[in-house]
Amino acid sequence: MRGVFIVRFLAFLAILSIVGGVVFFEDESNVTTSGEEDTPKSEPLPDQPESAENDDSQESDKAFFEPVKSEQSEPKAVDNTLPYVFFGIGGGVFSSFFFGSFLFEFIRVLFFLAFLTPLIATKDKRDERTRGRILGFVEGNAGIHFSALRDGLGLANGVTAYHLRILEIENSVISWRDGRLRRYAISTISSHDIDSIRHPIVGTRLAILEILHQSESLGLTGKEIQQRLAISRQLLSHHLSSLRSLNFVERAGSSRKSPWKLSLDGLKELDGIQNKAGFS
Repeated sequence: MRGVFIVRFLAFLAILSIVGGVVFFEDESNVTTSGEEDTPKSEPLPDQPESAENDDSQESDKAFFEPVKSEQSEPKAVDNTLPYVFFGIGGGVFSSFFFGSFLFEFIRVLFFLAFLTPLIATKDKRDERTRGRILGFVEGNAGIHFSALRDGLGLANGVTAYHLRILEIENSVISWRDGRLRRYAISTISSHDIDSIRHPIVGTRLAILEILHQSESLGLTGKEIQQRLAISRQLLSHHLSSLRSLNFVERAGSSRKSPWKLSLDGLKELDGIQNKAGFS
């Protein structure tokens, strides 16, 4: 899973940034200390013999108070903000992991896969039984998300993430991101069922099927559907595209501007939904 690699890579960069900040911070402290120790001090010249000439005496007194020039070069200035930049980068990455794992389930799953699953990886018969339980639960609840699966089986976060990862490697289950969630299904599930899970017939999609069913074979144009449901053209286009990919709607004619009508598959789907809901 590429997401696991990205999480580990970002964590590695964050650690390097923090270590780099510590190194630069220590270098700055050392430079400052050495600069204070190397400050040249005034040294008196040895006693000069008295001279009869006043000019020589004045020059000697002047030289007495002149500081001895240090041959060492002045310490170079160090950018004292650089360590804090490194600290900020490292801390920002780890803070993003921390808060993101609370807000988004898929980030929490990636975090468990990247760091916790290697710690609990074992080869045991109990692991096979646990994976069997997970596989059976996923098969009976296609499209279930990580938290519901974990709670349904009473497993810990790391254990659940580890076994799901093994099942994905073995091509026994598949997963996909759904907003903030990560959903799972068995790998043998049909593409039609996957589309139904990813695009459930609820809300606006169900309303479109119902009004097309009422129009029977005549169908309705996109503008008529838009007016009846009071939705935007862009939103209608999105839902019609999803319904068409499921073969639930089709054009009433060969023209691109032909009205939309309910297909046979769409009629069966609508009947099934209404029967489940208790409608005749």
